[in-house]
Amino acid sequence: MSSQIRENLQKLFVLGISYKKTALDVRGKFSFTEEQQENLLKEAKENQIDGFVVLSTCNRTEIYAHTSQSEFITDLFLKYSEGNREDFDSHGYTLFGNDCIHHLYRVTSGLDSQIIGDFQIVGQVKNAVQLAEEMGMVNPFLNRLFSFAFQASKKIKTNTEISKGAASVSHAAVQYIKDKVSTLESCNFLLYGTGDIGKDTCGNLLKHMNNRSLTLINRTEAKAEALAGKFNVKYQPVSKLVEEVEKAEVIIVATGAPQPTLLPEHFNGSDQCKLILDLSVPRNVHPEIDKLDHVLVITVDELSKHISDAIQQRKDCIPQAEGIIYGSISEFYSWLEVKYLSPVIIALKENLQKVQRKELDYHKNKLTDDELKKVEHITSNIVNKIARACINHLKDHHKKQSSPMETIDMIFKDLDS
Repeated sequence: MSSQIRENLQKLFVLGISYKKTALDVRGKFSFTEEQQENLLKEAKENQIDGFVVLSTCNRTEIYAHTSQSEFITDLFLKYSEGNREDFDSHGYTLFGNDCIHHLYRVTSGLDSQIIGDFQIVGQVKNAVQLAEEMGMVNPFLNRLFSFAFQASKKIKTNTEISKGAASVSHAAVQYIKDKVSTLESCNFLLYGTGDIGKDTCGNLLKHMNNRSLTLINRTEAKAEALAGKFNVKYQPVSKLVEEVEKAEVIIVATGAPQPTLLPEHFNGSDQCKLILDLSVPRNVHPEIDKLDHVLVITVDELSKHISDAIQQRKDCIPQAEGIIYGSISEFYSWLEVKYLSPVIIALKENLQKVQRKELDYHKNKLTDDELKKVEHITSNIVNKIARACINHLKDHHKKQSSPMETIDMIFKDLDS
């Protein structure tokens, strides 16, 4: 690998908060709303950074950047979150270059998800990249890197069974309900929040419900109305939340807000037994609700434990998935080599053609038209062979170190072939 590419790769890094060793309440401090993401992108752009993607999901918050200003990006990350430097130093990570690339591939392929093989994450990454693109923050390097990662993710999903079984957050929630609620066909359900996770949960849940006893509520009523129309279920405005909480025996909260949206006062003294699944990070079910005797609250962390069998089957597919990842990363590095060699290759061809034209001009008065055409054809073949041999060597030179004589031998070996 050339020194130019190594230096360029060192500008690539990701920083974030690890779900693997971070409690839910701490992770929640570092989550970003869409407005905060836009503000982060805007301030980065104002500071002449052109490669910057912000990812904030129910399980992770990350910034991918291509800049030498890593400390500035860290400060920016802390500025817009509710977390502090101490929390970040204890629970965060920063990965550079090759480590960052491997991490991105594992994220987009579901290998680094809390639930292995959860391909909801690739859609969330694509949304993050799209937002960054709209604000002019995806430079050619990041654009190509994410494209390669998305292609590998699609190949893994198609060619392996790593996404088989009920192991996404929404699938896990429905599986938990199926296992724990014996009255699935007769009890009343409330889904509060109709974003991506809410939509997936709604669709998965209704596959197991013939009576459609599900009510949707969303802070933006039009979104609840649209989803209710799609699935032929009821919806209510958020002003009816207390009434619907009273009626429901199973409540699924997927509002994705930065603070609790289901509060103790929404229960209005009800003593009916209820199962509540909080699919949001940070928690959108107020912790005080956990203390109600007649209520069982299940969080994302607890759901992940419920699907260990499916996870084990997916783990068995990891070696195959990693093989696809390593192949794609190799292709990305080959693209990098060509990208940075392009000016050299163009200059080489132009100079060889310049020498050819000069020699032809010198001899053209001594040759007939037919002879000139033949000489031009022969010299063009020679120029192309020399250029091709040199270019092949330039593309492969990063794979091995060679002496000047070995370099000459390799080039002219190509000419002989």
